Amino acid sequence: MQRDLTEDQRLLDDAVARYVSQEYPAVGQPRGACDPTADPVDSAHWQAFAGMGLIGLGLPESAGGMGAGLTDVCVVMQRLGYAQVTEPYDISALLCGQLLALLPAADRAQALLAALAEGRAAPVLAHTEAHSDASLDDVRTLARRDGDGWVLDGAKCRIAHGAGAAHLLVTARTDDGVAVFLVDGAAQGLARRGQAGLDGRSYADLRFSGCQVPADACLGLAGQALAHAADLARIGLCAEAVGSMQALLDSTRGYLETRKQFGKPLIAFQALQHRLVDMLLLLEQSRSLMWRAASAAQAGDPSCARLASAAKYKCGQAGRHIGQQSIHLHGGMGMTQELGVGRHVKRLMAIDYTLGDAHHHLNRYQRLAPAATLQDLP
Repeated sequence: MQRDLTEDQRLLDDAVARYVSQEYPAVGQPRGACDPTADPVDSAHWQAFAGMGLIGLGLPESAGGMGAGLTDVCVVMQRLGYAQVTEPYDISALLCGQLLALLPAADRAQALLAALAEGRAAPVLAHTEAHSDASLDDVRTLARRDGDGWVLDGAKCRIAHGAGAAHLLVTARTDDGVAVFLVDGAAQGLARRGQAGLDGRSYADLRFSGCQVPADACLGLAGQALAHAADLARIGLCAEAVGSMQALLDSTRGYLETRKQFGKPLIAFQALQHRLVDMLLLLEQSRSLMWRAASAAQAGDPSCARLASAAKYKCGQAGRHIGQQSIHLHGGMGMTQELGVGRHVKRLMAIDYTLGDAHHHLNRYQRLAPAATLQDLP
């Protein structure tokens, strides 16, 4: 499925491209050390995104958002992937934003959603645990009633921006099932240990030891709300991956056109042209599946979950191949900071393992469509 952008989407794409090219450091330029304890809200880029309406783009109008569809959000995600933006747009604006919108209309959820749309908050989802197998219901963190409130015990690991975020959406198992709790980053009984990740983002391990939260911290059972929000986020991550793969292809093609060997540019050698064509085919297959999944989600098509897994599988597979070929075709320079190729490769690896890797989603696709052929996996 190839998709032409609408006029509004072209204007949106141009605005985001203009901002990141003028205000965001180029991928190969120094960006300073990553501070694992920084709150994403304090980032000047996060505030700029809020001012441009990007954070509230896909959020409901009732919460101060623009109510745009997922295809519009994917236009933004592609550009952010191309520029290697490290602000948690995928986690906060997309995953947590959609989760808050789908949960029961609790006052605290609606208040946080409004703050998110305005750029005053950047919540992160604390779901992954050490034993996690990418299944959303595989949760061992426990929440028990204690008087008028709740007490949380357990651990979460590899939570993006988890050390600095002021608002955490924590999944924990209750007597009724897995629920989502809003936990303040400064809550007693919460210990956070952050470190810089290979993809330029910060990650944290969280420990809840008798962490007390009020009764209204429980925003409702995760259930279908988390499942659907995760699928929307997976599609958004695929859009980011497509942008990153496009950047790798552009950089590699440019390098082969410039670098000379035996008196002529490397691009003149047919064997290297074939490699570029293979990279292009994988990129376009990934882009096609991403748009198909995004369109299905926006239309409320029940095949959304299956297509999200198809796209996640293909982007994981394609990202690994395109990344390896980009490094190889750049020679020893492929992993230097000056080129930025290595940064894209590391981010593609991180995207693959977020919310289930390619292997997980191939199996999930087969479970969701046991009688179907693999027609969605070109």
